[in-house]
Amino acid sequence: MLMMMADWMQGPYVYALYDSYGFDMQAIGILFVAGFGSSAVFGTFVGGLADRYGRRANCMIFVVLYSFSCVTKHFNDFYWLLAGRILGGISTSILMSAFETWMVHEHTTRHAFPEKWLGSTFGLMTFGSGIVAILAGLIASPLAAEFGPVAPFDASLVLLVFGGALVTMWWPENFGDQRSDGWGLQTFSKAISLMASSERLTLLAVTQTCFESAMYLFVFMWTPALEEAQKMLAA
Repeated sequence: MLMMMADWMQGPYVYALYDSYGFDMQAIGILFVAGFGSSAVFGTFVGGLADRYGRRANCMIFVVLYSFSCVTKHFNDFYWLLAGRILGGISTSILMSAFETWMVHEHTTRHAFPEKWLGSTFGLMTFGSGIVAILAGLIASPLAAEFGPVAPFDASLVLLVFGGALVTMWWPENFGDQRSDGWGLQTFSKAISLMASSERLTLLAVTQTCFESAMYLFVFMWTPALEEAQKMLAA
């Protein structure tokens, strides 16, 4: 929940921060694409690396990379911000994979809890993510109003450091298939073959892509849309 809250703290203010630094929509679009692109590229093998070298270690890599991404937001420089977006994209791939696979291994292998309990855990995770998203908005908004659009990223950094400390102190390490090449290329190739041989899987992938694309378009456009609406109301 701490890691998810750290992520939610940043989302509404990415565009606003770039805009406050004087970048136009085209430059901001390049920064957004860099983040989404790095997530797509690195997301194909972060799971394999976590399986081979440790999921707890992968979670700590997330903390380090996302923390550096937050720090880069203080620099009004396109290339620093670009590096931050790339690090943020990698971090997002880890956030959406390593923490859940660590939990599933602890649940099913180390503690041998009933598999049907996983549904309850994921349900609580989804509910908790919604709660921390609301809390993140309630905290980030006054911070941004008082200290500027970079303040939510500093608050996110605090959450990341605190969450990383908890992982370091309390989480044991666990692994997946350590016989793999570590990059997940074999698994990726197998997934592509399965998709090619199954119309249902292909349609599922296309559907997921459409939903994700719609969401990312919304994320990119909502800040300028709200600003335009505010100007119209003021006029």
